[in-house]
Amino acid sequence: MSRFARLTLASAGEGSREKDDEAVLSPMDRRIERRLVTPRLVVTMLCALAVLALAGFGYWRYGLNRVLTVGAERLTVSEVKYGTFREYIPITGNIVPKETVYLDAVEGGQVTQVLVEEGATVSAGQPLLELKNTNLQLEMISTEARLSEQINNLNNTRLAFEQNRLAHKRQLIEISQRIDALERDLRRARELRRTGAVAEARIEDMAAELGFQKQLLAATEEARQVDAKLQSSQMQQLEEAVDRIQSNLDIARENLANLVMKAPIAGQLTVFEAHLGESKGPGQRIGQIDDIGAFKVTAYVDEFYLNRIVIGQVAGVTINGDEYRLQVTKIYPNVTDRQFQVDLVFRGAAPRGIRRGQTLRMNLEIGAEAKSLILANGAFVDDTGGQWVFVLSPDGDEAVRRNVSIGRRNPDMVEVTGGLTQGEKVITSGYDQLMDFDRIDLAQGASN
Repeated sequence: MSRFARLTLASAGEGSREKDDEAVLSPMDRRIERRLVTPRLVVTMLCALAVLALAGFGYWRYGLNRVLTVGAERLTVSEVKYGTFREYIPITGNIVPKETVYLDAVEGGQVTQVLVEEGATVSAGQPLLELKNTNLQLEMISTEARLSEQINNLNNTRLAFEQNRLAHKRQLIEISQRIDALERDLRRARELRRTGAVAEARIEDMAAELGFQKQLLAATEEARQVDAKLQSSQMQQLEEAVDRIQSNLDIARENLANLVMKAPIAGQLTVFEAHLGESKGPGQRIGQIDDIGAFKVTAYVDEFYLNRIVIGQVAGVTINGDEYRLQVTKIYPNVTDRQFQVDLVFRGAAPRGIRRGQTLRMNLEIGAEAKSLILANGAFVDDTGGQWVFVLSPDGDEAVRRNVSIGRRNPDMVEVTGGLTQGEKVITSGYDQLMDFDRIDLAQGASN
């Protein structure tokens, strides 16, 4: 019905009502009042309310909440579990020999003979090359001559001291003998003095001579002691001089022997730079020997973890399908390019078949194990800062944004400290396209 027809009928109705009001009623007639609320009106109002409720729900669901529909196959979903959380960082290391000995020329010289080649396996004490140094040879000859001269001087001095000692000893014996003879003669003279056979003057002369001989004996003994002391001091000085020259000679001989360079340890001669006729200066590095029986791993760690790495921490690595454990044994204090170096050694036997320079990717544990709620690590942590996630509904048809709290993390998992419960499922893939939405509708059921 058109609007004009409705207006016409309305006008006609109003005219008829006016005529009814003007009509004359008989005593038998009764006025019938029209109802304001009719069943038809009630149905109409209920329908209008239902439409308004649906509109409000649709606005709340699809207007206030920002919704995105995504195919489930494009998302990665992980389940919140209760398990053991291990805090570790991935590091990359290189296998190097546990012990490396460098070969430096003690004394310079000219290479006269190369006995081994680079890369050869050598034994301890094996000759590697020979050098020639004429100055060292002349120095040793000169030192030997000085030593021989000093030894001759020492021997001559000893001989002179011994002769002097014997002379003093002979003098003391002769003086003692004269004293004994004078004492016997003086006793006999004194006995004969009573008979008048010996004059008193003779006795006095004999007594004076005896006193002189005793004084001479004392002086000779004193001279002997002084000479013995001087001789002992001179002999000690001469012997010390001979020892010094002998020590210098030993050093010269050792330096001369060092012209034949020998391997200090058994291992592989990984570097060896020597050619016939080439001159090597003192202290110049010629090569190095690596102990091929034991290895260690050197790795570089970001300076962010400098205060969290300590000696004794453990790292895990998988080699040829087998798990091995390593232990931090040394931490270098220097930081280069925002990294610092650590050394690790295998706990127990090292894997067979490893080679120098081989690269290992390890997980270095920097915290103690702890039981907690854990969730698979993913790009969502970097996108949201670990402050919120999309949690799937029980039927898996949608995911709703929820605030959460994330604790520690490692490359494989994160520690959940609040906002999630065990068994809930979370979208752990990147949130680049999901940042502006509150709910995600999954086109298909999400798979784990």
